[in-house]
Amino acid sequence: MRNIIIISKNDELQKQLTTMLARAGYSHVYPSYDCTKTLSLAYRLNPKLIIIDMELPNIILEDLLRLFSHPMKKIMLFIAPYSDIDANLLRLIKRGYSHFVVHPIAEQLLINQVKEIMNQDNS
Repeated sequence: MRNIIIISKNDELQKQLTTMLARAGYSHVYPSYDCTKTLSLAYRLNPKLIIIDMELPNIILEDLLRLFSHPMKKIMLFIAPYSDIDANLLRLIKRGYSHFVVHPIAEQLLINQVKEIMNQDNS
C-alpha cells in the first residue's frame, strides 16, 4: 500500500490535494494537522509520501522537520505559498530538501513530483 499523509491546517488545501491524488489513482491519503497526529500516523502507516503545507506555523514546521530527519527527507513534498517562495524554499533547500510545488498548484506538476517520490527506492 502506498500511504500518503497530508499535513495542513487548511481544509480547502487538504481537499484539493486529496482530489488531485485520487484522480491520479492514489486512494490511501490521510490528513493531519499537527505533530502528534502526524507522528502517530507515520508510525502506523509507514507512508511513502508526506506532503507538508508550508503555511503551517513555523513552530509546527520546525517540529516536523525535527521528527522527520535525514532518512525521510526524500519522501517529503512541500506545498509553498507563492508569496513566501523565496525565503522558505531557500531555507529548506539549504537543509537538503528537494521536492516542492508552489501554490496555486499545477495538478500535473504535483502528480509528477508525487510519482517521482513514490517510484524511488526508500531504503
